[in-house]
Amino acid sequence: MSGSVGRISYCTTCKNRLWQLSETLPGNLRRVAEAGNSEIVLVNYNSDDELDRWVRRFERHMESGILRYLHQQTEPYFHASKAKNLAHLAATGQYLVNLDADNYIGETIPTWRTLWQERPDLLIHGFSPDKNRPQRSEEEASRIRPDSGNGTYGRIGLPRTRFLALGGYDEHLLPSAHEDQDLMDRAAATGLPIVRSRQPGPAAIRNSHRETMRYSGTGLDWWDARELNKKTSAENLRFGRLTANSDRSPMKALLNFSEETAF
Repeated sequence: MSGSVGRISYCTTCKNRLWQLSETLPGNLRRVAEAGNSEIVLVNYNSDDELDRWVRRFERHMESGILRYLHQQTEPYFHASKAKNLAHLAATGQYLVNLDADNYIGETIPTWRTLWQERPDLLIHGFSPDKNRPQRSEEEASRIRPDSGNGTYGRIGLPRTRFLALGGYDEHLLPSAHEDQDLMDRAAATGLPIVRSRQPGPAAIRNSHRETMRYSGTGLDWWDARELNKKTSAENLRFGRLTANSDRSPMKALLNFSEETAF
């Protein structure tokens, strides 16, 4: 059943990644402004790299509703699931898209709108294939999981109602690694169809796994964290525990430099 597609919210989190966000956010804001009926929700997860001061240059975008900026000021370490949930729950859109701070929206908005117009109840997994990996066809590329670390694996968009029904990202997982795949696996187990959509052109600034874990406070490397989270995720799937965070409490944040709120 096809229909009109409402507002799309691009949900971004940042902990001391201003060096990346300064490259991606200006262009991403331009994309959502041009597309219309879209927004970026940006969570500053207690950064100490002048992010708060830098974002003030986009206050006019906050006033126009293109940018919602939340400053979480208490958590000492970065927890991907908690930060992503804060961004998604603070969003106002009918569709929620996880967009990591190192990712570019590029020319994807019309494509994703078309997919949702044709199939409103759909999870879209965006990707950009590794240039170093030979691929014979577009069809083959769409089946390959981007495990090569090109930075686009977490590009996930789904209806807000479905995200809420899943309880969002599982906050009981370790702070980083596998949380995106866990969300998709739980979504698939509920019957939500998943389509992968290829992104042309530059899609992300590459990160090392060491950078990903830098502010997690765990002392673990990414590979060990991933294996532990995979085991937790597999156990939850095996026992049909598809909805996460039933015990979650709202997280406090400052919205657009002025409003104390919690999501």
